[in-house]
Amino acid sequence: MKVYKGVSASPGLVLGQVSRLEHHVETFSHGPFNPERELRLLANAVHTAQNELDSMAERAAPTEQAIFLFQSMMLDDEGMMNEVRFCINAGISASAAMHQVGQRYADQLANMKDNPYMQLRSVDILDATRRVINILTNRPRVWLALDHPVILAADRLMPTDLFSVPSGMILGVITAEGSGQSHAAIIARAMNIPGIVQVGKDFLDDCDGRTVILDATNGNCILDPDAVARQQAEASICQLQREDAEMKQLHSLPDETRDGEPFELLANCFGPEDIDTAMQSGAKGVGLLRSGYMMLPGRILDEQEQYFFYCSCLAAANGCPVTVRTFDFGSDRTVADANQGPQSSKLGLRGIRNSLRQPQQFQTQICALLRAAARGPLRVMFPMVTDVEDWDAAMSIVEHCRQSLRERGVPFNENTQFGVMLSIPAACLTVEDFIAHGCDFLVIGTNDLTQYTHAADRELASAEHYYRPASPAMKKLITMVMDAAGAHHVPVTICGLAVGNPANTAQYLHLGLRSFSVSPQNLLKVKRALLDTDAHPDAGGKGLKALYKA
Repeated sequence: MKVYKGVSASPGLVLGQVSRLEHHVETFSHGPFNPERELRLLANAVHTAQNELDSMAERAAPTEQAIFLFQSMMLDDEGMMNEVRFCINAGISASAAMHQVGQRYADQLANMKDNPYMQLRSVDILDATRRVINILTNRPRVWLALDHPVILAADRLMPTDLFSVPSGMILGVITAEGSGQSHAAIIARAMNIPGIVQVGKDFLDDCDGRTVILDATNGNCILDPDAVARQQAEASICQLQREDAEMKQLHSLPDETRDGEPFELLANCFGPEDIDTAMQSGAKGVGLLRSGYMMLPGRILDEQEQYFFYCSCLAAANGCPVTVRTFDFGSDRTVADANQGPQSSKLGLRGIRNSLRQPQQFQTQICALLRAAARGPLRVMFPMVTDVEDWDAAMSIVEHCRQSLRERGVPFNENTQFGVMLSIPAACLTVEDFIAHGCDFLVIGTNDLTQYTHAADRELASAEHYYRPASPAMKKLITMVMDAAGAHHVPVTICGLAVGNPANTAQYLHLGLRSFSVSPQNLLKVKRALLDTDAHPDAGGKGLKALYKA
């Protein structure tokens, strides 16, 4: 019996037999090759690969669907495929060219150390290029004809690996390398498959066919467990099944406080991958979609690519509303060249300030959003708005985009809602101005609002004492927003890390908030807290306005 430590990627506890998955080590002959023949083989292989990916997307949930559609889209990327064709014309085989260029693109993304989301996409590129290479070399793309469920073990898993096994045959996954935020891990979480990563290569040496207890919640596994360990694991599995049944009962309960006040739970998301997870956890929509996380390295996506991304998010939300925050480079830190210099610093030209300085880029995003809003309940909010001049300037560009789409004859939603993300105290103090100028909704962003209110960088540990998202000052600002919004019947949502803390959420509830947007993993925790809280506690007869003095 030996214990291996790793990192949790998808929580859960299972006991089962290991099946080792080995990816091919690519080797290529040196030719000579006929470029015309290799180009024809490449075109046919890409066409076959895209058909296979599209087929996977059709039978997948929205989480996996978006990943497979992205892979298919990458095989249409002119920049990458032109490089592949250039290599073929230089005399190497189609498979070697695909491997060489795909690896370079994947390495470029993997080296974006300040952008975890783009690092995830590096594996998608490797997955898509490997599929083309396997077609070119006549290798099978479906592996393992299993007659019983197993725990998969591999150096690392590709997203399509989890779809290359018959449904219901994966008990869990263990990888020697990889990230807990990889797309394979996201899919595993969406499919409720326990998994751990980074257990090291020693585990893989002789694990095939042996029994393992996989405790993915705590990030470890036991190879060849003894009778006592097996018995303890089986008892724990039974207990987890009972707890899971209790959580499903929580799902079915109406979103109402203890004294019968309805509330709304939304999710903070970065793309279709975690939107589907949020929906499964009971979210009634997306309160914050961080649009910057779709960026490819070094460039802004064009209008059609952005439109595709937003439509994928709407599909993942399954008819529920999606609120998109326009680009906030310097917060999302997604495109390397958009984050350089003072324009993206915490007190510089972030958010709408940066967008207004780059009107062409901003118009591209707004046109894509307006078009996507014709496909589902999508609304748009501007981050880092300081005053009504920012709002008016942004809405002037929105009207320009509407007119442009009318002239182009492109369908879009004329009545798309636009709102302000309240990240700066100045905006909270003048919120009536935004409402008077046609703002449809407000979102209080506690992350930035707290640090700007208290002059405390939320990433600076030495200033942590001053970073207080439920301080009297914060409560006073929130109360001012609620009073102004309530007088004009403008809806308000609150989002940020602080809202995921049930103690803070209860205080925001008492300030009059009824719409909360939190990370998907905190949804049920926050729901449980709100179910056990009165919306209208006894405030000593002073009313809500007295609460910020607490």
